[in-house]
Amino acid sequence: MHFVSSGIAILSEEAAAQSSQVSPYVFGAFAFVALTALLVLVMMIKVGD
Repeated sequence: MHFVSSGIAILSEEAAAQSSQVSPYVFGAFAFVALTALLVLVMMIKVGD
């Protein structure tokens, strides 16, 4: 989990350093999809137990 958090922090810093070439909406959509996929994965693991 720490790896994902540090990866997001690095990506956000790089986006800021490049004068925000990536649209905030694109970054938000990517983060939303990633978190939703993580939620589904965790729910599948919990249901399996």
